[in-house]
Amino acid sequence: MTCHVRVLLRASDTAFRSGDGALYRAARAELKGGIKNAKADYKKRIEDHLSSNNPRQVWQGIQNITNYRACVVTTGNPGVSLAEELNSFFARFETQHPATPSSPTSPDTPHSL
Repeated sequence: MTCHVRVLLRASDTAFRSGDGALYRAARAELKGGIKNAKADYKKRIEDHLSSNNPRQVWQGIQNITNYRACVVTTGNPGVSLAEELNSFFARFETQHPATPSSPTSPDTPHSL
């Protein structure tokens, strides 16, 4: 939001609070025009970056328009303790457990009812 648009927004708010309908309509129309001009100026600035082969500025402008925020991941320095913890966690899947029968009767014996 540019400072000019911010001034127009404050003027529109003041006109609304005053209760004067004609003043509010005029302030609102001015605000719409100011926003339209600010958008056109920003579009021209982004197109100028594109025509001057400045892709970084173009992407920053697009991210600003879309309100894109990159995911911030901080890993820090976990050290040896995290490595050992992960090793012991995943090593538990490799340990051999004694075979346990799935049913109390063997498959060769007939079932009695």
